[in-house]
Amino acid sequence: MMTARTARQRFRNALAGLALGALWLPVGAAPSVTEVHDLKYGAILFEFYQQNYFEALVEYAWAEEHGGVQNHGTYPELLKAGISLSYGLDTQAEAIFSRVAEGNLSEEVRNRAWFYLSKMQYLRGDAEVAARNLGNIQGPLPGAVDSEYRYLAALVNVKLGYFAAGEMVAESIDNDSAFAPYFYFNLAIALDGQENTGRAIAALEKVIDLDDGSEELQRLADRARMALSFLYARGDDQANAGLQLSRISSTGAYSNRGLLGASWMAINKGAFRDALGPLDALTGRSIALPEVQEAILLQPHVYEQMGLNGRAAQGFIDADHKFRDALGWLQAARESLNQADMMELFVQNLDQVLGGSDWFGAAPSVSVNHLSPFLVELMSDHSFQSVLKDLRDLYAIHNNLENWQARRDDFGVILAARAGSLDGAGHRQGLSRLAQQLAESRHQYQALANRIDSLEPDAQERLRWQLEDLAFDITRGEHMLKALTGAHGNSGGDRFGEAVVGMMAQVDDQMVRTEGLISRLEDVMRSLVATELDIHQQRLEQYQVEAQLAKVRILDRSLQQLEVNEDDGQPAPESAAAPAEQAEGGDHAI
Repeated sequence: MMTARTARQRFRNALAGLALGALWLPVGAAPSVTEVHDLKYGAILFEFYQQNYFEALVEYAWAEEHGGVQNHGTYPELLKAGISLSYGLDTQAEAIFSRVAEGNLSEEVRNRAWFYLSKMQYLRGDAEVAARNLGNIQGPLPGAVDSEYRYLAALVNVKLGYFAAGEMVAESIDNDSAFAPYFYFNLAIALDGQENTGRAIAALEKVIDLDDGSEELQRLADRARMALSFLYARGDDQANAGLQLSRISSTGAYSNRGLLGASWMAINKGAFRDALGPLDALTGRSIALPEVQEAILLQPHVYEQMGLNGRAAQGFIDADHKFRDALGWLQAARESLNQADMMELFVQNLDQVLGGSDWFGAAPSVSVNHLSPFLVELMSDHSFQSVLKDLRDLYAIHNNLENWQARRDDFGVILAARAGSLDGAGHRQGLSRLAQQLAESRHQYQALANRIDSLEPDAQERLRWQLEDLAFDITRGEHMLKALTGAHGNSGGDRFGEAVVGMMAQVDDQMVRTEGLISRLEDVMRSLVATELDIHQQRLEQYQVEAQLAKVRILDRSLQQLEVNEDDGQPAPESAAAPAEQAEGGDHAI
């Protein structure tokens, strides 16, 4: 029977991992944008909404170097702070949020800053400071942020022990918001920590009630049912525990735990035949999953308890072979990770591999792509995700630097051509044409600017957009003309050439630094993966030993029984048991 300690531990496992992660669903750093008044901000938002956060920061840095983002207030700065926070740059993010929150700004902008600052402090574990800064929010927040703000306020209250206040705040969250079910899930964690089982059960049932049929909330509801089953089992309420397990999806992310739990519940009641159905479903899935590993060993034990020794012995023999094969796959995966460039391939394609894996089909083949099923538990670990994100960004930087290094010869050709043409008539004529075009563009800009006040509001908006584009092109042209004129008049050498040489030297220096960081983080990633594989290996080796011992035990017992029967002149009991085994679905030779 499942002990109270085991039930509590499994309940903890079922609940683990949501208390902080759910704070980031969805990302609310970007304000609702209906119109973009600055092309530079448009480029930043494009990368942000594509979830290319590193590229968004690059676009922001470029915009700052070229006059900043105009006509969007502090929103771009808040966006930068939010992205910085997601990258663990909490000092930089806090400085931005604090400066905005204390500035002489509109109520909406100031409220946003206090909210994000509180969010960061809660993630740091400082709930008291987070609560104090949440108290600085005056008036309503925009709809895109309001639900998350209420969710955070409810979590902070629960963290500080004010459960009733937290629930009261949660009740004000919109019913169609994904934050409400996450709050009640986290509330159940806190209530169970206070050994308030009744209210923890009520909170988990609320999670199930809020399931809107979406894939995300269905998974959360399955997780709540799993936690409920352990809570009921811990209270020796086997009927309700079994009911919750039966309602878990048969193919979802938590179906494996549900099937294994249903099997154990039937075994604990002595209903061994009822345990075979869930075990049959589990043993057909990938052996990379811990629940499947346990089921492969558990199934022949059930046969043994039913007195079907032939089938039990064959089951233990098959289990021994499956565990041996899985250990071979693990070893092949370890070796593949040490191959050149394999770590980058693994990191860059991990999401696609996980998304395309057949979790409910055959066992994985021997390749690095099929290593990922062994890492399902590791994928939910914050340390792994942090290293994964940093490595992906470093690989992107490395590839970008490689592209610039590959252009070294191209720059050489350009510099050689410039060296032969700077003093030519064609070069002087080109400079003259560029200067004339710039003068005409300035005249057009001034003419448009003089007309803007006499136009209708809609026309003014369109004209401002055109003026923004024109001003950007004029500024870029002026920089080009200045650089080309400076290069022509530089008696000490070609300034452009010197700039190219200097930039290429910086590229080389940054490449050395980036490769060093990649090497260090790859070692960390290998260590994390190796530790996870060690856990699988130890479990598989233990199961394999148990399967071998059980096989020997059954065979030895059968031989002893045969010897006894021969001495007594009685027929072998296996001959009488054979028809019964055939009725169960076929006999197996030992």
